[in-house]
Amino acid sequence: MNVGKKRKVLIISHDKIGSSMAGPGIRYHYMAQALSSSFDVTVGFFDPSYLPDDKLERHYSIVSIDSNNFEKDFNYQEVIIALWLNESMIKYCNENNIFLVFDIYAPVPVENLASHIFSQKKIKASTNFEFLRSISMYRLFFENGDLFLFSNRRQKDFWLGFIFGSGQIKPSEYMSRPVYDRFIYSPMGIDTGIKQTVGNPVIKGCISGIGKSDKVLLWTGGIWEHFDGLSLIKAMANLSANRPDIKLLFLGTNHPNSSIPKMLEATKTKRMAKDNGLLNKTVFFNEGWVKYNDRLDYLLEADAAISIHKDSMETEVSHRTRILDHILVGLPTISTAGDYFSDEVIKPNNLGIVVPPGDVASIEQAILDILNPGVNNKLRKNIIAIRPEFDWNVTLKPLHDYLIKDLNRLNRKPASVPTNRNLLLSGAKRIMPKYVKRIIIKALNLSN
Repeated sequence: MNVGKKRKVLIISHDKIGSSMAGPGIRYHYMAQALSSSFDVTVGFFDPSYLPDDKLERHYSIVSIDSNNFEKDFNYQEVIIALWLNESMIKYCNENNIFLVFDIYAPVPVENLASHIFSQKKIKASTNFEFLRSISMYRLFFENGDLFLFSNRRQKDFWLGFIFGSGQIKPSEYMSRPVYDRFIYSPMGIDTGIKQTVGNPVIKGCISGIGKSDKVLLWTGGIWEHFDGLSLIKAMANLSANRPDIKLLFLGTNHPNSSIPKMLEATKTKRMAKDNGLLNKTVFFNEGWVKYNDRLDYLLEADAAISIHKDSMETEVSHRTRILDHILVGLPTISTAGDYFSDEVIKPNNLGIVVPPGDVASIEQAILDILNPGVNNKLRKNIIAIRPEFDWNVTLKPLHDYLIKDLNRLNRKPASVPTNRNLLLSGAKRIMPKYVKRIIIKALNLSN
């Protein structure tokens, strides 16, 4: 890279950035912010409605990209970072020597499968085709990418298994394309420099049924299919008679991305709360989605947070990004064993209480324990001590440092062709990469 000249980096955000945003939008906003100190960064959007408004403070450029006429915006870029590109875009990057970074920070095939299983919707023949098509796209990404971003070691193991299982590794070819060396640890982070001041009350004394002296347990995201709202409601039902001062608030039910439908788990959770006489008495639901900056008011007012999920393959390779907000404000967390944050962050560092999946009695006891003032204060001190490790400038440093170096591209492999040709032909007119993009984005939005 020429001295004094910043390398041009295009980050493609496949979700909205602005006052209300979910995981992907948050990720690409902060990735652009972190890289902008050393690079000429532009964030591109295939959907113009995802562009941020002028009120959002940012240090990067933005552009709306026409997916059918993308060349003018890809041109002159030295690096493109994306979680999804179609075949034409990948070909263009290859032909124009653009360093290609695929962001595989969430194992979409697993999340997509879990979504189908837990939604209880009928599986159609087209569902299998769409799923296999998305997997074939990931094979294309690994065949043509130069760098691959992952969130934790479990995910790296998963993707390595994917590469081996899809026949992309051969002893005779590996040294010319050492893919393992191009996996870069780049998880979600937090902005530790953000101002944390308790503003006007938003929960206690503000939500009808929650008093100023009540203890508030906060569920800090949506109630997706792989989460376990029902076990939590059962625990709250057991506590309600003797501890009516303990209140549970679900912070979000309707996703800010309108393409994400309401989840069956959310519906069942609210119905169970109503059937048990808890709704708007000890259990409360915010029907919208709290704006990104406003979420701090809720987090700072809560006494503890909770994240309960089902035991599934999704849990094994997940990276619960909602936990990062708990760490940001020093909020002790009750979480379910089995995922990375519970097993490798919360439990060993004593940042909260980890319970077995589906164990109502353990959840109930954990709620009582975590709201004990002595326990709560000790956990908060532990969280504050470890918090700097999760700052965006730390989590994205390996990516930043790699892009600073002279970039050499990996050799390309021939594009793979799906083996079931009849299945491909039957669905080709209906299912194209745009649909693959949609199911990838849906899975990513539900990954936290």
